[in-house]
Amino acid sequence: MSKYIFIGTILLIAIACKKIEVYPDEPSLSFTSVIVKDSTDILDNPIKYVKLTFDVIDGNGDIGLNDDDTTGPFHRDSQYYYNLFIREYEKIGDAFIEVTEVEFPRNYRIPDLTPAGQNKTLIAEISVEMEYRYSNANPLPFNEFKYFYYLVDRDLNKSNTDTSTLVIF
Repeated sequence: MSKYIFIGTILLIAIACKKIEVYPDEPSLSFTSVIVKDSTDILDNPIKYVKLTFDVIDGNGDIGLNDDDTTGPFHRDSQYYYNLFIREYEKIGDAFIEVTEVEFPRNYRIPDLTPAGQNKTLIAEISVEMEYRYSNANPLPFNEFKYFYYLVDRDLNKSNTDTSTLVIF
């Protein structure tokens, strides 16, 4: 009888032990959703509110920066001061052309997301909220576009560039 209990216990342990998935140190992005809403700012001016959401997987979890990460490659004048880069590509005919005349580039600093514990693999969902102000005198610069985006981790590994679905204002 104790032989069967021993074998059953070993089988249970073997089933319960999951193989740890190993991912590369370079971040990998995959688009989840984009939501567009009409809204107003604090002065009651109309705005288009866009929420871009995507998944990220990083094998060593070194995604994000702390507020004091402002020296070395992360100093204010460095290309790596920001770690998330989003570009708009306007739909013109069947092609998508990068919008270069923007009020300001859509670069962001993702906060440090390093997981606690021994396994540093990071699997997370990131959302970015953006506003587009417009008026009759200052209309939106485009009506149909896609986002192209990528991020850079603390080891300066660049992720793949992913795209959103078509955004229509």
